[in-house]
Amino acid sequence: MKENKNNTPFKAEDVNWEELAAIGILKDELEMAGELDTLRGERTNVIALSLVLLGVDVVMDATLQLVRKNDTPLLEINGIRPIGQ
Repeated sequence: MKENKNNTPFKAEDVNWEELAAIGILKDELEMAGELDTLRGERTNVIALSLVLLGVDVVMDATLQLVRKNDTPLLEINGIRPIGQ
């Protein structure tokens, strides 16, 4: 497995799953998609997301990656631009 930007993979328990669930990113769904282990140390494959951000519904395809910010995991969501745009 590739490691994250600081060469230390995250553990699933390092992530605040309650906070992510509040916006629509669920640990169980990532696990069922086979992306939970990938997320711990590298960028996931493209995932269809349906998020609620500040009361706004956001539907998008994106990759996810955990990075370190002040020794805490921070989830990066990288939106994918549709082909031809």
